[in-house]
Parts: sequence; C-alpha cells; structure tokens
Amino acid sequence: MLFNPSHYLLGCRFDNWLRLLWRDRFRIRPKSLVMAGGITLTSLLLYPMALLEEAVCSPAIRREQEKLKPPIFVLGHWRSGTTYLQNLLSRDPQFAWTDPVRTVTYPYGKLMKWLMVPIQRACLKDARPMDNLNYELNLPIEETFAMATISPHSIIHMLAFPWVYKDYIKAAFSEDLPEKDRREWRRKYRRMLCKFSAAQGSKRLLLKSPDNTAKVAELMDMFPRAQYVNIYRDPYVTVKSTIHMFLKQMERIQLGPLPDGDLEEILEDAIVGIFKRMYTELFALMPKFKPGQFVEFRYEDFVQKPEDTLRLMYRKLDLDGYEEALPAFREYIEGQKNYVKNKFTISPRLREKIDRELGFYLEHYGYPKYEDREAV
Repeated sequence: MLFNPSHYLLGCRFDNWLRLLWRDRFRIRPKSLVMAGGITLTSLLLYPMALLEEAVCSPAIRREQEKLKPPIFVLGHWRSGTTYLQNLLSRDPQFAWTDPVRTVTYPYGKLMKWLMVPIQRACLKDARPMDNLNYELNLPIEETFAMATISPHSIIHMLAFPWVYKDYIKAAFSEDLPEKDRREWRRKYRRMLCKFSAAQGSKRLLLKSPDNTAKVAELMDMFPRAQYVNIYRDPYVTVKSTIHMFLKQMERIQLGPLPDGDLEEILEDAIVGIFKRMYTELFALMPKFKPGQFVEFRYEDFVQKPEDTLRLMYRKLDLDGYEEALPAFREYIEGQKNYVKNKFTISPRLREKIDRELGFYLEHYGYPKYEDREAV
C-alpha cells in the first residue's frame, strides 16, 4: 500500500514530524516515499490549525491543571488483555477516556472534529490487523497515539522507523531519556491529560497504553493519588502475540528502512528485553503502593469471569458505581462472546529466551515453564 489513510502520523504536528525525520536521518525507504510525502503535506497544511487549537485550548488546560482527578492506569504488556479490560471499564459513565478521533488527530482534534469524525470512521476500520478487533469511535484508544503526534519520545515510532528502534525503546523508559527530554515528556503528557479531561466535563480519566507499564515510577511521581490495575498473562502467549502484532503493524506503518539482521529475531530480543525490564521494575515498586492504590489479576481468570473480576477490582480500589454500570458491562461482555483469539506456535529459540529471561515472571505469577505443560 503506497498510501495508508489510517497511518497514525497523518495526525502529527509538523514540528514533531521534522524531529522524527531528523532522528531517522531523513532515511525513507523508496516504497514509503508517497506515504512520507503525504504526512509532510498534511502536517504542514494543518500546522496553523494545530497552533490555533493550542492557543484556544490553553485557558481550559490551565484551569484543569488545578482540578485534574487522579487517573486510573490499566497496566500490562502488549497483548495481555489491556484493550478488553479498558473497553469494558469504559462502559462505566463515571470515567473519561481518549477516544479515537481526538487522539489520532490530537493537535487539531477539537477544532476539526466535525470533519475528522467521518474520515476516522472510515480510516479506523480494519486498523488492527494483528487481531480480530476493530477500533470503534465509541471505545477508547491508547493515549500514546496522541503523544506520538506531538512528541518524538514514544515507543510506537519504532514501528515507523525500525532501523533506529533502540532509540525508541529508550523512550518507553523515561528514566533513560536526557533530563531535558524527560521534562518535555512530562509537561506534554500532563497537558494532554488536562485537555482530554476538560473536554469531557473533568471526569476521571481511565487510561491504557502498554508502555505506561514501563513508566510506573514516573507516573507515581506525577500523579501521587493515581490508581493502577495490572492485568497479566501467560508470557509465552503474550510475547509471541506481541511479535505478531509488531510485524503486522510494521507492514502498515513502516517508513524507514529495516535494521540489519533477522527482523523476527531482533523483535524477539527487543520484546523479551522490554518485558523483563517492565516487570522487574514493577515488582520492585509494588511495596510502594498504598492500600487501595493497586490491584492485579490474571487475564485467564478475567476472561472466564469478567463480572466477578470487575467486582473485586472495584472493591479493592474502593470505587463506587459498579452496580450502576453492571448492565452496560454485561452488554459489552455479551457482544464479545464470538471473539476468536489468534493461535500461534512458539519456536524452541523463543521458548528458550522466555525461560531464561522471564523465569522470574513465571515464578512470581505461578505459570509453569513450557516444558512442564502440555500446550500453550
């Protein structure tokens, strides 16, 4: 596909697009020149609108800074069930969340929403090639897509510019960023949350981006009263599914050249490494959570008994509203009963990496090693 109308960078601010190109050293593979040209033209034409929206929204954002409610962060590695969990929780009307239109067109999504809704409705169809879900305009989308339009410090950029993927892995772990870039990320992230909150009546934000699991210490510092819901899953399934997702997404959004070497093996090492560091750091932080601030549960238990799991979550986090939201929860659960999961085989090479690098995770959550089970 020479031009992908659902490419996440079509909503990019022009100044951010230039920063991404600079980091990529302006290396665009020939197959992606049309797409890169389209992003350049679109971001340049819409740049004045982005500047106008920033000016228009700044007063509301400043007011919201003082009253922003502590968010609820859904944690979990990619492909661990975070999307299903957030989608289900978003049926509770007490929560606000980042919707597809205002997220992927974040720099100008308020002033141009009237135009973007029909465009996004068409473009977001089939935008998740890695599974059997579709983005829908009345369901959440990861806030990382909004940050990606205004900041180069987002791990999602590694899929567009894979030959410099190591730079974007660093962006996932904010403590790896230079202090100037870290301060910039914090400022933009907080402003983004204030903008979304102000646009939705200052409701409490329900947020889900897997890379937040790599930033829990940063988020705890920024939002001391935030709460966290961690959903964890069998790492053999999670890692293999994440590799599949990254490869599928890269087919659609890749702009720069590939890194040298075997791409699948590079992704295996990168994803297992991210997974290991995410949960090493999260486990170290667990004693620092206050009572009622953190809850976690297995994906496998959640999909079997979603109502019971949500009831337990609301109780442990001391949240009101479960009974009122229960009819909406049940309606969404019923609508997902025909969902068919992907199935994968796992190579001996990948099994060995997971056994070696993620043994601590298997032990912590009670998952048997691959050789001790009949099948994954």
